[in-house]
Amino acid sequence: MDSTLIKRICRTAVWLGLTVSWVGCGDLADAGTEGDVDQEAARAVTNGLSAVNGLSSTNGLSGVNGLSSTNGLSLVNGLSSTNGLSSTNGLMTSAAGRRTVAYLVKCALAAGDTLVKADSSGTNYTFAGGLGLCPAWKNGAVNTNFQCQEFISACLMAHLNTAGIHIPIWLDADPYKSPIGWGMDTKNYPYQEGTFFGNLLITGEYGHANAHAPVGFYCDGDGFAQGSSGVVAGRIGDTGSDAYSNPWGAGALCRNTCTGQYSLGAGVQSEPDGYVNCTAPNIPTFNNMITVWRNNTYTPQFDSGYTYSLSALNTNKGEMIRALIAGSVVDQQPSSTQDAQQFNLSAVGSSWRISLKAATSTCLDAGAGTNGASLALASCGTGLQQQWTVTPDVQTGSFILKNGAAGNCLNVRGSSSAAGAPIEVATCNSGSKSQKFVIRGQ
Repeated sequence: MDSTLIKRICRTAVWLGLTVSWVGCGDLADAGTEGDVDQEAARAVTNGLSAVNGLSSTNGLSGVNGLSSTNGLSLVNGLSSTNGLSSTNGLMTSAAGRRTVAYLVKCALAAGDTLVKADSSGTNYTFAGGLGLCPAWKNGAVNTNFQCQEFISACLMAHLNTAGIHIPIWLDADPYKSPIGWGMDTKNYPYQEGTFFGNLLITGEYGHANAHAPVGFYCDGDGFAQGSSGVVAGRIGDTGSDAYSNPWGAGALCRNTCTGQYSLGAGVQSEPDGYVNCTAPNIPTFNNMITVWRNNTYTPQFDSGYTYSLSALNTNKGEMIRALIAGSVVDQQPSSTQDAQQFNLSAVGSSWRISLKAATSTCLDAGAGTNGASLALASCGTGLQQQWTVTPDVQTGSFILKNGAAGNCLNVRGSSSAAGAPIEVATCNSGSKSQKFVIRGQ
């Protein structure tokens, strides 16, 4: 590396968790620290942007508009100005839109910097900076600064998931152009997930086949078994990740299409830290991209701003858990948007309680929790029968839910994929797809 480039050593990887209060003035603060990483400045951050409640057709990204075009967001004016980020229309006028702003500011501004903006009612919100990929946007124009636009776009895509769950990720990017830098932490983040690039902020760029849409792209890392099929559950190639696509086709690996950067040398490490540029058919080369690595285990954090659906892995998301107060029925039914298939997850110590969207004071209850016990509904309390530990199955993107009463796991009876199959707790079996649940935020 050029000796004139200041090397930024990341002794402690930073988790940039999203903890937002939407009442009064909410602060976005770092969630803590992780590890002792003696590498150049790659960053560990948490991933918690839902495809529905972050970058979606109603909150900033649609098939015909860039994020800046109709959402009260301007590239010509600084974010801090009235004309840079509007208080009266677009993103600042809804909780979901403000969630997008929170991630945008995290990506654009440096750690320690903040942006204070009012919503349409005059309530102020404080958004914290984090990665510093485009600090100039706070007070100035970036309409001709494609490096800024592309790094912010890559950052937003890197934080997008369909589950709405805070997931730790490790970021790598070119240190000559960004404050992120190269570096690896293969002990804690051993799985290369993918590389993100494009421009979500403007429309009609780069001769993309759909000239009226923003362009968001990725290629697959090969750290996931599903990567060879073009899918990392909840993230890339999966249902709901329509903010970006793989321009080479499903399953195309970054290492076969992009120029990689090896901090330790190509003969020492099998995968590069990240990628310098990617050239795909019919689009120019992108040079401002972010590569994401995932860890082998983590403690998921659910967000009070979302409701969640749960679908057993063996149904391929065709069925979801349903809870009906009438008759205290808990079964699986065809997937839909009905309230009976949406739940809130709230923390009880290190466990989670699952309440109904349709009746927030009613919770899923396992009773004594013995093997084969059907789930029932009961008034929410603090008993072990309503407490669930949630463990990720990283390779499938699903989760195992263990009940506190007797240590048995949430299960679809008989491993059935049919509508009407009861939901129960059963002896935990790590190989059972009927005990692994895809969780999606709404």
